[in-house]
Amino acid sequence: MGIVITPVLLLIFLGSSSSVPFSTIFTQLSMTVVVPLLVGQLVRQYIKDWLEQKKPPFGEVGKAVLLLIIYSTFCDTFSSTALQVNHKSILAVIIIVFFFQVCMLLLTWAMSQISTFGFSPSDTVAIMFCSTHKSLTLGIPMLKIVFAGYEHLSLISIPLLIYHPTQILLGGVLINIIKDWMEKAQKARQETSFSL
Repeated sequence: MGIVITPVLLLIFLGSSSSVPFSTIFTQLSMTVVVPLLVGQLVRQYIKDWLEQKKPPFGEVGKAVLLLIIYSTFCDTFSSTALQVNHKSILAVIIIVFFFQVCMLLLTWAMSQISTFGFSPSDTVAIMFCSTHKSLTLGIPMLKIVFAGYEHLSLISIPLLIYHPTQILLGGVLINIIKDWMEKAQKARQETSFSL
């Protein structure tokens, strides 16, 4: 959805007379995100048996690639001569991003508790963490395509660089609390269904 929504929002907010080439952005984002995903799914169908036999360490490779993306993005951002950010600004962004992340988790939790939606406790946990998840692996290429040539690209990437580790840390802190809540909610739900 991000590769469609981002260019559309840019077009809406910047106007059709802006210098942002909507079709170019959409094409580049599709080639960067959608095409590799589709090719991977297609190739996977043909080598599925081999993958199950050999069990290549894709998890470790994925972690290494993610660390490489994070490292290169940090290097690009903070080695830029155009980047002039003081410590107070970085601290303010950290606080805003943390507050935003907590608010989004609470909002998604509250929305998924509305009984008319009929979500189970495990659905609620998935909704909370999946809907608020933003990844550097998609966000950084998207920023580089959408804001190509923009001299302050490093400044634009700082909130994403803070958001990604914040969601990991916050998720780690909340995991036991959420797990306990989910188990209690599932048990209460089962008891209610048995009594009916």
